[in-house]
Amino acid sequence: MSTDLGASFNEQYVNINTKLKKRFMRRPNISEATNEFIGLAIQCENCEQPTFAGQTYIGAAKCEASAGNILGEAENYIAAARQFMKAEKKLFSLKFDSPDRENLEAAIGCFLQALQKYPEKSPLRASILLEIANDLLEINHKLEAIAYFKQALDIIQDETMKLMCMIKLFNMQIDSGKLNLALQTGNSITDLKCHVPDRLLTEIQVSRVLLALHVDMNDKNRTESLKKLFSDLLNDDEECDTIQFNPDFKLKLQSIIISSNLEDQQALIAISMDTKPYLTDQQWDLLQSLICKKQED
Repeated sequence: MSTDLGASFNEQYVNINTKLKKRFMRRPNISEATNEFIGLAIQCENCEQPTFAGQTYIGAAKCEASAGNILGEAENYIAAARQFMKAEKKLFSLKFDSPDRENLEAAIGCFLQALQKYPEKSPLRASILLEIANDLLEINHKLEAIAYFKQALDIIQDETMKLMCMIKLFNMQIDSGKLNLALQTGNSITDLKCHVPDRLLTEIQVSRVLLALHVDMNDKNRTESLKKLFSDLLNDDEECDTIQFNPDFKLKLQSIIISSNLEDQQALIAISMDTKPYLTDQQWDLLQSLICKKQED
């Protein structure tokens, strides 16, 4: 913030607040105060002071609340949240630790304030939750991001959007080491009644196989579609509709499954290098961790 603005910010903020106090025989001009708060917030934004901008947008939101303008209140809380998040991302990019999470907590708090202003199943609620999740993901708070993605999925009605969000959640759970949950999400994706593009479906099916070899199978994980996937793989069912694999890749997956079931780590190591060209980086990491797990066992 420039020296002039830095010196005058508190004064300007207090002056606007003063106008809101009721005076004898005269109501405060809420609309004027709202516009002045927003003007000051924009001034702070232009001076690259997102925290001050966030605080000022909160002032505007409170003005809108006083005037009964719920949508205006929500919009200003969202604007405030984005400024606080911008400040947090700047700290993250500079590799500064933020143990008290002041900006992050302020951002999430403002987003949630805005969230409450919309109907329970409103797409705008889902949009806010997804924005929080994506922001958290950007600053490497994966576990928190997962929680907000799940909340958004409970609201989203559009099948394509739900599919894309579930795939993102699936990948986040794998990256976070939540393999049991990832397998459950992968099972849910393949059980959806909407079309999943073949390339995506194949990728998810491969990940499901590797995840299933990783986790302790239980009733939640052992779905009918997963049983069919393994059956089709191991029985060379050429007419199966669960997988569209390259025949050579299919043979390699068979070898991985059999070697894993036999606890044959050396065979897994041998087949892994031949399989690597067919795998994504994430799947390769899953396979390597499976090999390490067999070694520990």
